[in-house]
Amino acid sequence: MVEIDDEDIGIIIEVKYADNADLEATCRKALEQIEEKRYDERLLDAGMQTIFKFGIACYGKRCRVMLMEKKYYA
Repeated sequence: MVEIDDEDIGIIIEVKYADNADLEATCRKALEQIEEKRYDERLLDAGMQTIFKFGIACYGKRCRVMLMEKKYYA
């Protein structure tokens, strides 16, 4: 997790290895894990208003990145 206090931006990165070379499905699993385990709670408690959630999947020398952006307003 990364916090950018001046901008009220938080960043969460979850990296997974794609055992079956399905990079897209593995990225989705990474994003699902961020949601299920509520990794964003600490950033919300710190006052972050925008949170970028990255799901990264790697297989061999290839990788894929998916981004989910969520804005929270007080």
